[in-house]
Amino acid sequence: MRDLGAAVKALSALEPRIVVITGAGRAFCTGVDLKALAADRFHLEDFVAWEDAMTAMERMDALFIAAINGHCLGGGLQLALVCDYRLASADARLGLPAVKERLIPSMSLYRLPRLIGLARAQELILLGEPISAREAEQIGLVNRVVAPSDFEAELARTIERFLALPQTTVAASKRLTRHAFDVGFDEFRRRMEKEFAACLASDEYRAAMALLRAEPRRP
Repeated sequence: MRDLGAAVKALSALEPRIVVITGAGRAFCTGVDLKALAADRFHLEDFVAWEDAMTAMERMDALFIAAINGHCLGGGLQLALVCDYRLASADARLGLPAVKERLIPSMSLYRLPRLIGLARAQELILLGEPISAREAEQIGLVNRVVAPSDFEAELARTIERFLALPQTTVAASKRLTRHAFDVGFDEFRRRMEKEFAACLASDEYRAAMALLRAEPRRP
């Protein structure tokens, strides 16, 4: 939890375009160590710090890719939910077992229904049972599932696709869609027009239009 907070703080200073989060071993992340939890080594302030780091990720302009290379459970799925794109290996399993641990899955209670709908979210949250990567793809929990042998290559292609996009419009689109369920229509339109004006004034937009003007006209 402390490492995640430190990493997010460092990333904020660097202002990266793309951030990839993946597991160093066979799993993406399986959440808190239950033995450490039972030994009273984790307290409310630790879980709040975890949520603070994830909220900061969500509010950064950088695009976060969750490269789900294996099981993605509990805090692991909470972490994946704040990412902008989720690529999963076909052998991964995803779930929120907090209810079985006599806990609640933090702000996943807020984020998950907005992503996959209330009924599906309640099933995952209230039963606490994991689902396969393929089922997660079917319900919109992950964007794409690939065979384990293709995972690294597909991740590289995904990064290239995002890097090819203009930074200004991607960041503006992320900022706006983050509030799509939280503000009224008129307020959202006001924010959209402000972002639209910034896009029109950007160097990227002017450069793109200059290229179009330079292209020869077709008969």
